Amino acid sequence: MKYEFTGFKIAYGCPISKKAASIFAEEIELRAGFLPEIVDTIPESNYVSLQIVDESGSEEYLVEHNDDKIVITSHRLRSLIYGFAEFLKKAVFENGRIYLVKNISIERTPSMKIRGHQLSYTDMNNTVDMWGKEEYERYIRDLMLFGTNMVEADSGVREETSVLMRYSQKEMLIAMSEICVEHDIDLSVWHELWSKDSDEETIEKMHALYDDLPKLDILFPPGGDPGDMQGEAFVQRCVKMKRELQKVFPKIQMWPSAQAPHEYPDWGERFVKEMAKLPEEIDGVIYGPNHAMPLDELRRKIDKRYPIRLYPDIGHNVRCETPVHFDRDDWHYALASTLSREAVNPRPSEYRQYHRITRQYAVGSVTYSEGVNDDVNKFVWGAMDLDFNYDLRECVQDYCRTFFPGADTDAIAELIISLEQNWSCDPKENGNIQPNFEGFVTLSEKYPELMKNWRFVLHLFRAYCDKIVRDRRIFETELITEAEILIRKGDVAGAIDILRTDFSDEYKLNRAKIDKLAEMLFNQIGIQLDVEHYHGMKWERGCTLMTIDNPVTDRRYLLRKLEENPSDALKLIDRNKVEHDEYYFSFAEHGFEVCGKQKGEYYMNFRGDMNFDAELPMCMTKVYDHFNFETTVAGLTASDYKLRITYKTNLNDEITHHKLTVNGNIIHDGKQYGGTRDEEFEKLYLADDYVSIVYDIPEKFIVNGSATLEITEPIDGFMISEFWFTRA
Repeated sequence: MKYEFTGFKIAYGCPISKKAASIFAEEIELRAGFLPEIVDTIPESNYVSLQIVDESGSEEYLVEHNDDKIVITSHRLRSLIYGFAEFLKKAVFENGRIYLVKNISIERTPSMKIRGHQLSYTDMNNTVDMWGKEEYERYIRDLMLFGTNMVEADSGVREETSVLMRYSQKEMLIAMSEICVEHDIDLSVWHELWSKDSDEETIEKMHALYDDLPKLDILFPPGGDPGDMQGEAFVQRCVKMKRELQKVFPKIQMWPSAQAPHEYPDWGERFVKEMAKLPEEIDGVIYGPNHAMPLDELRRKIDKRYPIRLYPDIGHNVRCETPVHFDRDDWHYALASTLSREAVNPRPSEYRQYHRITRQYAVGSVTYSEGVNDDVNKFVWGAMDLDFNYDLRECVQDYCRTFFPGADTDAIAELIISLEQNWSCDPKENGNIQPNFEGFVTLSEKYPELMKNWRFVLHLFRAYCDKIVRDRRIFETELITEAEILIRKGDVAGAIDILRTDFSDEYKLNRAKIDKLAEMLFNQIGIQLDVEHYHGMKWERGCTLMTIDNPVTDRRYLLRKLEENPSDALKLIDRNKVEHDEYYFSFAEHGFEVCGKQKGEYYMNFRGDMNFDAELPMCMTKVYDHFNFETTVAGLTASDYKLRITYKTNLNDEITHHKLTVNGNIIHDGKQYGGTRDEEFEKLYLADDYVSIVYDIPEKFIVNGSATLEITEPIDGFMISEFWFTRA
């Protein structure tokens, strides 16, 4: 059932609700093109009334909807904004008319106490350093429509500048504080600490940064990432900072994070020991990337008087806390190599899953972000913080109705959800990518005004990226197949010619479109998709234009190797070939789930997006990094075997217990790697910084054709990308 609200009036009953009415009217004008009338008495019909019942500060709100009459009541400005957001999320603006797609009656108390997002004005950010106060205010208002009650700024301890930054970090920090005052939300500031600064120097800097802010609610010093203070010293400094800050901001809260500097293996233990003294100046603890211990362990070890706030990384795709498919880390290398760490990444279902896993431990979260590449994720995560029971599909539909007025918002919502599925497997095997691309292109043509909407262009850009990666992978795989046939016939020159085949005109047009969309996005929202033209910080910081042409197959690698030494052609194409009673495994090629669940928290150090010169075959682009690895291999029915492992070198002479066992039998326990280094193999097949180590596995260590391989190293860990069991 639809509810008509064309020409409705907004009624208010006090100064706070009048402020909310003004903001609401501006939001309607932005979408409908006209400003609704604001009145101080409730009309007989066709109205939305905003009322403050008391000023208790509670965030709960009530929306009562009867036909063309809506009454929204709450206890403060921010909650009235949450209330009228229910209208905007269900409103359709069509041919000068406004109607709601459903009755919006609801009584809601936010599920999480803290619901925020980090919007740091730094040169590292892939978008925000282009913004001024107007852009910040617009984005913060957008976030509030989905329940945000806190934003987080960078302290500016390190004054960072880029050619795009029109203001100093201090000026923008003041502006953010002013926006928070105006919209009744909290301001948190991320403030890094260093041992080179004394307590007195730290406090002096702190006063210079914050004393003239109109509002400051929370200080967040990270323990590490960055930071280099040992655990107890870190907590002690936080205590001193809180005491000083209270002189200016009596209600300030101190929330240090349990993020550990890499140089201190015992940092977590010492942090916990200091927190066991129950310092009253600490109000809570933050859990985020590079954490000192898993979340459940942190909750068990920190006194319950200290709530935990999550700092979830929703912006990165590889080499991060929650990589794509975080539970198995199997994002296909062709996509990871070309789209890299901060590509446009709507992952609504994944982050809904991660939210469900972590929320039991926390009182809320402030997401870690580096721009707008994760825009959908912010709103999905914020919606889950607002209401655990928020339906995911409805959430994305609400996002689209809120930000794409006048278009087919249901169709856009389905396409955004579908974008996540584009990353589900090998792109050449993914039948979702082509129809998703066609859907976005069709909507861009049907609703040309969408090309002025940065959020639509952002996702259209991603659809084009996925499309050309898939097309290139299909095309190049076919070329490699043809080239291998010629190599086996002895025609290496013919194989080289095949591998040099140019792309189609259609491919080139689509690739050129990506450049045009990047320019459009830079002008619309300031996202910096390369360094040369748009002044991104570096290729890894969202500069998709710099990685999109990276290898997706071994085409360029083979071409380079064949041109260097044609006589190695057969060896190159048979690099990973094994007999039926042998075994080859690559973390990149075969999917990590083949190995089974590993102990503890491993790290997948993806290298494919660094492979600009095609120095790596794609099978080496994922590097497992941990203190232990265990897997079972079967089908080894011959006699003695050779175990060959490709390690990413991380030389450390202090290692004395690099240990390998097969079915519990010790193969090596001693200095790093052990075994026999095969430099000839390295020269032919590996890139710099990788070594090939061979171990002897006698027949008596193989049990019924099975070998359980275990590798451990307790000090520095190890990094491996592939291994073989081959007959001796």
